[in-house]
Amino acid sequence: MPPASPLPAGDPHRVITGPDGVVEVIVSLSEYQQLKAERAELRRLQETEGRNLIAAQMREGMAQYAADPSAFRTLTREDLEQEDVFDRP
Repeated sequence: MPPASPLPAGDPHRVITGPDGVVEVIVSLSEYQQLKAERAELRRLQETEGRNLIAAQMREGMAQYAADPSAFRTLTREDLEQEDVFDRP
């Protein structure tokens, strides 16, 4: 394992380098948790933005739902003749 080399004084990070450059950056647990929370918030905002874009396109009539061909199945006569739970009184 390559030796860890500290960043400039006062910076709590430690950088592990290899022959091709930086391999890992070691940070404090609190900073890691903050970065993780920020990444989760960014992902949530991107998903919300995507949903809002699709909703706007649907309101304008530019986007439509498409059927999933793998969701279809062919029913046989026996399938159609069976009593369904929802058909019962």
